[in-house]
Amino acid sequence: MKHTDFDLYTDEQLVISYLNGNGESFSILYRKYFPKVYSKCYGFTRNSSTAFDLAQDVLIKAYSKLNTFKGGSRFSTWLFAITYNYCIETYRKKKNILFEPVDDQILPDDHADTELSEWKERKEQDIRDLLLEIPEIDRQLLKMKYEHNFSIKDLQDSYNLSASAVKMRLQRARNKIGQIYLQRNMPVSA
Repeated sequence: MKHTDFDLYTDEQLVISYLNGNGESFSILYRKYFPKVYSKCYGFTRNSSTAFDLAQDVLIKAYSKLNTFKGGSRFSTWLFAITYNYCIETYRKKKNILFEPVDDQILPDDHADTELSEWKERKEQDIRDLLLEIPEIDRQLLKMKYEHNFSIKDLQDSYNLSASAVKMRLQRARNKIGQIYLQRNMPVSA
């Protein structure tokens, strides 16, 4: 398989080819996915050097676990779940690495009113604050679903849960945030 022909093969075909002894197949996957994995890692760290190191580590981890990829989900889903989980795990283990919130800044367009952009910024901050008050696993699940656009199927595969279990966990996490929001914003009766 020539590396110039890699667009002719699906990721899953490349994995099978690698598992059958073609070492070039993983090189193709590496070249294809390194920029995407790096981008995800950079979203966590906001530091190019740290993101580069994390991306290298993720791809090495994926390489060592490639035989566990069963094809129940897309290869990219499997790889991005490894990326996300590795970044979270690294953050927990090494609090000294600079990690910043994944949320992007709100950039008002040229016609936006200053008050509207300030209101949006306050609401974004409120959401980030609310997310910090729920358990890590719930926060992680919500971010994967709504920030990284994982489908229910992708989440099933990542967490090894049924579709109904994933939906229930998402619902409970949203409910927790709603309860915290209501508690914060309930008028105090005298």
